[in-house]
Amino acid sequence: MINSVSIKNYKSVVDVSLPLGRFNLLIGANGCGKSNILEGIAMGAAASSNKLDYEYFANRGIRVVEPRLMTPAFTEKQDETILVSIRLDENIVANYPIVYNKNAKPARWECGVKFDEALSKSDSAQELFQELENRLGSKVTIALDPSSNRWTAVTGNDSLDKFLIYSLEENKLRKADDSNRTYPLGRHGEGLFAYIKELSQQPEGIEIINEIKENLKVLDWFDDMEVPSGQLSMEFNLKLKDSYLADTINAFDQRSTNEGFLYLLFYLTLVISDETPRFFAIENIDTAFNPKLCREVTRRLIELARKHNKQIVATTHNAAVLDGMNLFEDDVRLLVVRRNIDGYTKTNRVTLKDDMTMPLSEAWVKGFIGGLPDNF
Repeated sequence: MINSVSIKNYKSVVDVSLPLGRFNLLIGANGCGKSNILEGIAMGAAASSNKLDYEYFANRGIRVVEPRLMTPAFTEKQDETILVSIRLDENIVANYPIVYNKNAKPARWECGVKFDEALSKSDSAQELFQELENRLGSKVTIALDPSSNRWTAVTGNDSLDKFLIYSLEENKLRKADDSNRTYPLGRHGEGLFAYIKELSQQPEGIEIINEIKENLKVLDWFDDMEVPSGQLSMEFNLKLKDSYLADTINAFDQRSTNEGFLYLLFYLTLVISDETPRFFAIENIDTAFNPKLCREVTRRLIELARKHNKQIVATTHNAAVLDGMNLFEDDVRLLVVRRNIDGYTKTNRVTLKDDMTMPLSEAWVKGFIGGLPDNF
């Protein structure tokens, strides 16, 4: 897992550090900078894979504006370097300084990647190189810069470079085709049914589908789901069974189901599959869910993230989501996002005292943990 992320000079985020766990929830007033924080992480992900282009930004969830507005505009003179630092473990921090090079032809975003290495017990460069690769969990190309005594990295780790901000849209989610640029699941919900069809044709995929179906039973009406046989190559449909319907009505497809089912199906597939990113964000994780379902979906996603080695950063405006979190578990983090008197985005982690008995949802609504507007 990624231990923490620091973001400097990105939109409203002047200097923010996020201590990350397995499941991390950002709450705060509208416009406080929650999405800017997610985008800041995505900028680091883009830099880690050397893909600082506008098409990559858009596909990963970064709202593209003119370059001068990608950095804070609180003063006339501003730092034009965005710095995203990813702490991979106690000893390694990957720093991604990102600048817009107006003099390049064409003008473009560029990054110089550095690994700050608290040199460990390895006696040789070869051993240290291997140790670094082992910690990152993937193959990297690095070289030691003699002038700075830092490692310069060409490629980063596979937890970060696939980071994507999911922001589901019902019309994209419901669409049954494979017009998806980001395999296997697009950030707005594209590709869901094509991917489930693909899973149904693989022995290991059947296990994934069965686990998804087991968790879909949190919906009291859900009885079963299957991919019809005999579909053409460009057909992507599901047969869904409702336990309340008469036996004479065999099944219906995804066009007839409610949006809450589609959102839940997407999130379960995202967390359970081995082919989806290990580190990702979900905006407005509460969308389309009843308050009680919000609580249960949150609880289940935390359990599944642990089981399938996923790391999630989510945002919400629904207090019920908080009740699915146990903040006494260290890998579950609640982070309040706010703007200070100067307009800078700031965060703080919420921790609980042992004698806390009030539900987190109530504590938030009553203003005990912050994250609410204070101008009315």
